[in-house]
Amino acid sequence: MRTQVRLNLYERGIVDALVASFGYTAAAARMLVTEYIGVVRKLGGYDTCYDHAERLNQAHKKKYPAEAWLERIEALDRGAAQDKGIAHLERGPAYAHVH
Repeated sequence: MRTQVRLNLYERGIVDALVASFGYTAAAARMLVTEYIGVVRKLGGYDTCYDHAERLNQAHKKKYPAEAWLERIEALDRGAAQDKGIAHLERGPAYAHVH
């Protein structure tokens, strides 16, 4: 038995964008969003529904699995967390002193 994913308003907007701009049927668009729901939720709701729809359409056409995409996001997040910055470009204590 397959669990039904409940899409929020933003995610339904992505479905609508897939239908309106990329030629999907409503059922196919919902299936695509459901397939990539982990990615959509990990990326968050900062971009437009159209932007997410475009990404999902590209991933679908390239047969890029959601699991691989999530692994890539996690790897980038780990790398960002380990980034120490560029010392000579960072504003250190000297930046706060007025001469």
